[in-house]
Amino acid sequence: MKRKKSQILSIPGAVGQLEIRLTETDSSDLAKPAGLVVISHPHPEFGGTMDNKVVTTIERSFQGLGYSTLAYNFRGVGSSEGEYDGGAGEQKDLAYVVSWARDKLTFGELVLSGFSFGAYVTLSAQPCLNANRLLIVAPPVGLYDFSGIEEVSVPWEVVIGLQDEVVEPREMLDWAVSREQQPTLYCRAQGSHFFHGQLVWLKKLISFTY
Repeated sequence: MKRKKSQILSIPGAVGQLEIRLTETDSSDLAKPAGLVVISHPHPEFGGTMDNKVVTTIERSFQGLGYSTLAYNFRGVGSSEGEYDGGAGEQKDLAYVVSWARDKLTFGELVLSGFSFGAYVTLSAQPCLNANRLLIVAPPVGLYDFSGIEEVSVPWEVVIGLQDEVVEPREMLDWAVSREQQPTLYCRAQGSHFFHGQLVWLKKLISFTY
């Protein structure tokens, strides 16, 4: 099993081209294709891009486990065309990315992962995307309207930093345990919103969980 070099590509989106970073695993010598992880980044208006350290940590962690990875920039970020759309348009961006991947790539299970604003986008869009699993990091409960998010019907994990200075940890916990199909919860006592100094822990967690 060999991992191909990362490629920066432009693919069609709802309002123009979207910039993606694709790292494929060559699974031609395996019994089944490698899985694919699609990762959504934090808030564009606060500096969030696909180069965010939590996003790249998730990428490297899954690559080390043999997954292909696809990170992307929401509309209006980096070389992606368009403008910030409050979450609604960003859900379309994610849907276009997943549709492109299904059309152009060969992979096994699909994992959707999102950090902060990207977690909100992922959770909002997931009912229509038929992923096999979700990895949600620091969901911004209380900052966005989570009341309309549909129940998750596949296995999922939620990672929370108990020192989160952006999102109230108790709100994240209360929301997660109120779900009909509760996620597996991982809480880091020393974890801030951006998991400063805790990215090695996050990488080990993903390696242990997947």
